[in-house]
Amino acid sequence: MAEQWETDYGYSDAVRSGDLLFCSGQVGLEEDGSVPSDPVRQYELAFETLGTLLGKHGAGPQDIVELTTFHTDYPNHMADFMAVKAKFQGDARPAWTAIGAAALGMPGILVEIKATARIA
Repeated sequence: MAEQWETDYGYSDAVRSGDLLFCSGQVGLEEDGSVPSDPVRQYELAFETLGTLLGKHGAGPQDIVELTTFHTDYPNHMADFMAVKAKFQGDARPAWTAIGAAALGMPGILVEIKATARIA
């Protein structure tokens, strides 16, 4: 899907500047591009997508220095989000900002996760 967005919108999933990797907002979509109705599934997929993107650049959750999350229906589902986030990041503790949003890029999206990571 990122390839289509690159063409249609001039989107980059990540941009490197020096030893930093700036990751665009990642959302939780199924392989067919559909939006899961289950919040936990969306959160897991969004973090999985972010993890895959970081891995392509030789980084992982422990390399994230800043995390910004955008939430529709905030603060509902935050306990579920926090549990999935904790599982993803392990002992890492990046600077984190959570922002409530009226809407995100597609109907039904509950979260978009943007990150900045250190890379070698």
